[in-house]
Amino acid sequence: MAKKHIKTKAPAGKPLTVQRTYRFNTELFEAFEEDCARHLANPKLVLEALILHWLEGDAATRSNLALRHRKRFGNSTEP
Repeated sequence: MAKKHIKTKAPAGKPLTVQRTYRFNTELFEAFEEDCARHLANPKLVLEALILHWLEGDAATRSNLALRHRKRFGNSTEP
């Protein structure tokens, strides 16, 4: 039996998907990839898990993650 194709409409003319590119410090990202390889994890899946953790967390969780980031890297990630 053929599957029905359900087309999801994006709100207000927005595309259903968006591809974005982010830049990371080379040394930091290489260390991240090496750590993922050491623990047999795909870096893309690890990043996806972190993003989902952020999105599914409540305001307190996001605030704590942001605070930890600011303590490690400062208020700005400018080069």
